[in-house]
Amino acid sequence: MSKTWIYVRVTQIILDVIGVYASFLLAYLFRVGFIFSSDFSFTLFAAMSAAATFLWSGFMIFAKYYRIPPRSGKRMFFDITLIFIGGAIANGFLIVSYFFPQEILFSRLISVYSFLFGCSFLLLSQFLFRKILASFKKKEKKVYRTLIIGANRVTEKLIKAITNDAYAPYKIIGVIDPYGLESQIKGSVILGKLDKLETVSKQEGITAIIQCDAFEHTLNIISFCDEKNIKFQFDPALRGIFEDNLRIRETAGINLLSFVQRDYSGAKKLRFKFIDSVLRQVFDID
Repeated sequence: MSKTWIYVRVTQIILDVIGVYASFLLAYLFRVGFIFSSDFSFTLFAAMSAAATFLWSGFMIFAKYYRIPPRSGKRMFFDITLIFIGGAIANGFLIVSYFFPQEILFSRLISVYSFLFGCSFLLLSQFLFRKILASFKKKEKKVYRTLIIGANRVTEKLIKAITNDAYAPYKIIGVIDPYGLESQIKGSVILGKLDKLETVSKQEGITAIIQCDAFEHTLNIISFCDEKNIKFQFDPALRGIFEDNLRIRETAGINLLSFVQRDYSGAKKLRFKFIDSVLRQVFDID
């Protein structure tokens, strides 16, 4: 599954690089004309535009603009912000490297056109490729056939989130109730108890397992997934940690799960929630 999604993203990166570079050249021709000006050297402009293109594209790559799966919901607007920030950086570089040395001659419109053309192309590209990735989910192709272990509220929340997410590369096949206490669960079906894990996985062609219960069986489940080449994930709630309070932090080069408490209330809630989001996004701290 992941290889296909990677190939699609690589194709998008290549087309985006070509499109952004073409936007710079189009801006030159749109402003200067198709008769190349001796005042504004096209050859030098093309070279500087190539550098600006890789700066723009490189910024988005390292900012995880092309992450798999793409950001969804409110965080989708973060990708749009990355486009505009990358465009501002690239055009700022072009102004400094190409126009400033001209001393007298300077065209603000070329930079404006470059920014507008480039951003427009990237927005269109994002829309089209998101449609392609969403079609994989909708047609249930190139996605993980997923089995969830545990029949509880966490499982129901996870099923709802995956089902409603247009890009999450998972298809929920069913749920295994480790203790056989539940006969049904909202959003899916109960396929048996934990002793049916191997049988169900084989019959349903399971390629991913998400554990939301039966913490005491984690090592056995991991061993089973490793043996059958099945993707394994588990919900932090198994350890009493909920997603809103969970951070992944690097300490001395080692990745650790960090638990943070955020229990604001009253008038301060919105203000502190905003401050916390800024600290997390900009400085990656708790």
